[in-house]
Amino acid sequence: MKFSSKVLAVLTSTFGLFSINFAVSLPAIASVTCEGGTIHNYSNGSLASCILGQDTTVQVSSLSSGSSNFECQAQQSISFDEKAQFQSCQLLQEIQLRKGNSIEICPAGYKVDVSIAPNGVQSTSCRP
Repeated sequence: MKFSSKVLAVLTSTFGLFSINFAVSLPAIASVTCEGGTIHNYSNGSLASCILGQDTTVQVSSLSSGSSNFECQAQQSISFDEKAQFQSCQLLQEIQLRKGNSIEICPAGYKVDVSIAPNGVQSTSCRP
C-alpha cells in the first residue's frame, strides 16, 4: 500500500508540473495569409510586414492587460516586430480601448498600434 501511495504522489506531482508548464509556456502559433509579392522579412527571417490576403483575427496577450483581439482587414498591411509580435494593422471592426478610467473608440478602418514593454505592460493606440 505504501508503494502505490508513493507512485501516485510522484505521478500526481509530475502531471501537475507538466500541466503548469504546458499552460504557461505553450508557444504561440499563428498563420497569416499574405498577398504574393508583398512579404517583407527581418534579417532573422521573421515576418516584418505584408498585405493581408484575407481578414485575420490577431490575439495579443500581455501580463497586465490579459488578451485582446484585433480584427485586421484584408488587402491592408499588417506588421510585426523582430520577435514576431504583432504591431499594427487596419481594423475591420470598431474596438474600444481602455485608457485609465476612460474608453476610447477606435473605428473600423483606423490603424491600431500595439506594443508590449519588457515588463508586460501593453500599450494600444489608434489613428486614421
